Amino acid sequence: MTRKNINIYWGEYKLRNRITELLGVQYPIIQGGLHQLGRSQLVTAVAEAGAFGLITASSYDNKVEMQEDIERVRKKTKKPFGVNMSIGIRNNTEQFVDGIIESGISIVFTSGYSPEKYMKQFRDNNVKVIHVVPSIQYAKKAEELGCSGVVAVGKECGGHPGRNAYSTLHLMPEIVKSVRVPVIAAGGFYDGKGLAIAQILGCEAVQYGTRFVMTQEIPLHQNIKQLFLKASRENTLIIKESIGKPNRVYQSIIAEKVLELEKNNAPIEKLLPYIGGEAYKKMLETGDINHGVISVGECIGFINDIPTVDDLIKRIMHEYRYSIEGLNHLLLI
Repeated sequence: MTRKNINIYWGEYKLRNRITELLGVQYPIIQGGLHQLGRSQLVTAVAEAGAFGLITASSYDNKVEMQEDIERVRKKTKKPFGVNMSIGIRNNTEQFVDGIIESGISIVFTSGYSPEKYMKQFRDNNVKVIHVVPSIQYAKKAEELGCSGVVAVGKECGGHPGRNAYSTLHLMPEIVKSVRVPVIAAGGFYDGKGLAIAQILGCEAVQYGTRFVMTQEIPLHQNIKQLFLKASRENTLIIKESIGKPNRVYQSIIAEKVLELEKNNAPIEKLLPYIGGEAYKKMLETGDINHGVISVGECIGFINDIPTVDDLIKRIMHEYRYSIEGLNHLLLI
């Protein structure tokens, strides 16, 4: 399989490959979809720092609210950004598809159910689609549908790793070999060393979720951020497997309660008071982790500061550079 060469300019920390060309960004760094948190303040900061930010459609009650926040980003930056849309978590997906097209967004990241139903509409309006996949099967299907790239997400991720998910380390090279479109890695990444590893294994960018949760610009209550600073990788668990939607979350009292209910075969009606949107919103508003459940990846145990987005992205690229140079020094010529 022929792949484009990667051109690196260390002086300006630029990296060029198919993903940076497709997205129009300086760095192969993508902010993941973050429910209720992937809003204009964060997305603007990510774009201005040279990476690719994503407005998270599920954060809004309707397409008008989403479009208004898209315009807030455009007023603050001329750099590219896109929209993340989870398919299947709400009944009004169509209005958000319309909203994306009406807003002139050119890149959409989709996750959850297949984007097949919306591909023609996106294609007819020059919207490129990148789909999140947990396995080779879904990666090949996304390519067949005409997706411009895929995100290979491993079980270490915060949020939804998919059923019977693979480790990111094993998933990356398998998906890279299975498709011709560029592959973005996700699940367990938090620094520049991870970006280097992903590229060594054939991926062309990394999508960071939990790492961006721990930045100054994200609208997450300080109580929760401070709690996360003390967390370890053992402080996450997977819930909602009983309803076919496995979700890695922070190990709170509520999350443990959900897990207990699932072990006792509780119906979804018994789970909703704990996993529903109202409980989540209350948790974000009050900063009380025990009002709902919040997605977080295993890498939370390696995150020990809350930098600005700009400082974080610069750090990732510095770590990436020195990781690559360190490997070069091992070569005997």
